[in-house]
Amino acid sequence: MNPKEELGRLLQAGVRENEPMALHTSWQVGGAADYYLLPADETELQEIVRYCKREGLPLFVFGNGTNLLVRDGGIRGLVAQIGAPFNYIYREGELLRAGAGVSLTSLARRAAKEGLQGCGFGAGIPGSLGGALVMNAGAFGSYIGSLVEEVRLVCPDGGAISLGSEELVFGYRRSNLAGKGIIVEALLRLKQGEPAALAEEVESYLAERRRRHPSQPSAGSVFRNPPGRPAGGLIEEAGGKGLSVGPAQVSEKHANFIVNSGGATAADIEELIGVVRRRVKDRFAVELQTEVRIIGEKR
Repeated sequence: MNPKEELGRLLQAGVRENEPMALHTSWQVGGAADYYLLPADETELQEIVRYCKREGLPLFVFGNGTNLLVRDGGIRGLVAQIGAPFNYIYREGELLRAGAGVSLTSLARRAAKEGLQGCGFGAGIPGSLGGALVMNAGAFGSYIGSLVEEVRLVCPDGGAISLGSEELVFGYRRSNLAGKGIIVEALLRLKQGEPAALAEEVESYLAERRRRHPSQPSAGSVFRNPPGRPAGGLIEEAGGKGLSVGPAQVSEKHANFIVNSGGATAADIEELIGVVRRRVKDRFAVELQTEVRIIGEKR
């Protein structure tokens, strides 16, 4: 029995075959996933994980498709998106319990509305909470990891666990959550604040991002900042700003962004990433490391 038949009976949303990943990524590129799944809750996600383990099939899980480059040949096996069913926020005193599918901007706005201070920096950061926790997303000197009280995950065997802050380690663009399972929700500890002032803070962060970042389709920052130097500055000094491969272009507004100016392929973007890395290495002897995740098969 193939995944569409077996999992189709277990999942409310069914199973889509040959789903174009360009529909689900912020770069608007990417080939088809063999099977695309949208679990309705943690139980359905556990069923998917158990099925893949039993059948020996690969499973790729993603959030809202930012920080992700899917190659033009697509993804073999099963792809599950942590989407709308995991987009929830509940207040518990000075804590917010948020699903892994919540965008960081939505989280920042809701916290401000509740008069809770601490995650305003997330306003405008592309991505959802699950991916942000794995990568310890941050901006303006603050990081999501510093707020975490607890994280709940579906384990690789299909079970579920909750990890407390004492079991978690966060660093620059990394955490020890990678490989432990699929994040379904987190409990964040915040501080009391004044709603109007916090809402103003959120809007100021959003305005600053609009000022500094391009509006065309992108995946956020492409490269990690090496020690002591912002990647965007290195790229600009190496003459990388404005470079293009087909419709993929290093943004004229921020050199650590690659934008799809219309009709770019994943191959165009990946080639441009390589061009930029070589320029920076030749000029500064610095090997830039990608912040975006590149997956799938080349066409």
